[in-house]
Amino acid sequence: MKKQELISFLEGFAPKQYAEHWDNVGFLLGKKEEELSKVYICLDVQRRSVEEAIAHSCNFILSHHPFIFQGMKSVTGDNEQGRLLLSLAEHKISVFSMHTNFDSVKEGMGDLICSKLSWKKEGVLQEVAPSSEGMSQGIGFYTRVDKAFSCEELAAYVKEKAALPYIEYFDSGRPIQKIAVCPGSGKSFMKDVIASGADAYITGDLGHHDAVDALGEGLSLLNAGHYGLERFFVPYMSEQIRRHFPKIDCVEEEEFFVGKIL
Repeated sequence: MKKQELISFLEGFAPKQYAEHWDNVGFLLGKKEEELSKVYICLDVQRRSVEEAIAHSCNFILSHHPFIFQGMKSVTGDNEQGRLLLSLAEHKISVFSMHTNFDSVKEGMGDLICSKLSWKKEGVLQEVAPSSEGMSQGIGFYTRVDKAFSCEELAAYVKEKAALPYIEYFDSGRPIQKIAVCPGSGKSFMKDVIASGADAYITGDLGHHDAVDALGEGLSLLNAGHYGLERFFVPYMSEQIRRHFPKIDCVEEEEFFVGKIL
């Protein structure tokens, strides 16, 4: 089959109009009319991803984070992104990225993580569009649990359910029932989460000052890391592609937590 057939499916799964205005999603490199051999699925297009794709004879990479994000004035071997682009072009490997559009759609990142944590989605942090069933589509989600957690109990629950090697938590001291979740980096939604009356917020890329500000407002924080929850994109999209295209061979990037904690 042609690469175009897979591209059409991916564009239908997470339409480009659901992406944030600053994002760069969709078909970013390659020729749509080429034959598709194998698909390599990863979170980030980095050196190890490209080398693995080449080693497995993949000629299509599906990533969550866009490989080409900011403007480029040249493509040379003088920097890592240039070297990777040249290597991808040399091996005729196309790249397609699904980022905030995947985060926003029904059966995308929010629904995936909500299911992983065995919770019921009750709303979104940032609405993109209403669905046909009346539930808003958008980034992140809110949920309410029947039995209140302490912050430590919630951290232990998320760590186990998401199979995380570590999790950082900041305890406001109040019982937790209303929970906000934004996989990846969700600092930009902090004011909205506080205004919503949530008791705890689970996201990634949190720092000292984020914690100080949140605790001052009575909001507990759980830092699951940027990679911690978003990594489920890889096996999930592999399953979706196999379901619709049984003859396509997908290679899933092995889990790799960049940071280490002693």
